[in-house]
Amino acid sequence: MNRHAYLIMAHNNFPLLLDLIELLDHERNEIYLHIDKKVPEAEFARLKEECARQKQERALKSPLHFTERISVHWGGYSQIACELLLLKAACKGRYAYYHLLSGSDLPIKTAEEILAFFDNLTANAGKEFLAFDSLEAPPYVRERISLYHILRESSFFLAEPLDALFTRLQRLLRVDRLKGSGLKIQKGANWFSITDGFARYTLEREDWIARTFSRSVCADELFLQTLAANSPFAEQIYDPYADENSMANLRYVDWERGTGNSPYVFRPEDREILLGLPHLFARKFSQNIFKDSQKKPFP
Repeated sequence: MNRHAYLIMAHNNFPLLLDLIELLDHERNEIYLHIDKKVPEAEFARLKEECARQKQERALKSPLHFTERISVHWGGYSQIACELLLLKAACKGRYAYYHLLSGSDLPIKTAEEILAFFDNLTANAGKEFLAFDSLEAPPYVRERISLYHILRESSFFLAEPLDALFTRLQRLLRVDRLKGSGLKIQKGANWFSITDGFARYTLEREDWIARTFSRSVCADELFLQTLAANSPFAEQIYDPYADENSMANLRYVDWERGTGNSPYVFRPEDREILLGLPHLFARKFSQNIFKDSQKKPFP
């Protein structure tokens, strides 16, 4: 079992997505792609045609699977549902690792270098690569799931202020969905590289995940970290509670130059810095800055 599954969530910028698929191409890799249901059917059909053309013209080796499509809303449970959908599709096979990426990510190592990293039996094989923000999530983060956020995925124009009002009311009434659970709530980036064992352990607990994290806000940053920390896989976490942008989940994200809830978007002038990092992937991109007429994608 030495194959890897790449799980990609995408909703726009399909030229970059096509470059991502090509950069991940390897005979040991298989790609599972979720395209947001909000993308029009005609555009989705064109993307599938372009993927088929790219595979044929460039003789790509990685099988590409399009999953069932759902509508994903930022901060809603649908983000978790999409990750589980991708895991479920991939776990019909069996892979050494499952890597969750967005359509705005790119690898900053070659496919061969990434595989070699995970093949290193002494240092890396069998580890779970998840990012954790701290030893335990603070109370205001805990409220993302301890209170009910029933309007999070509503398109109603008053949904946000009504949710804020309902949140204040629940605080006054001391509502706590987690009371008596004994859960140690954890938070971190939702992008991951996990083993087959932990992927299947996660899917076996899909009902518990739905009960605990539905009607929540931004729980995609909580559910897998909380599950891992309260599981037999806790000892296998590669670099728990490390500083931001450590190698914890192998992804480099520049929040210092970002704005609000969005990280910095890398530009061509960042190319050499990124290629010098130890990380395997980076985000966020709007174009493939490793692809130009003078240089190959990697040195």
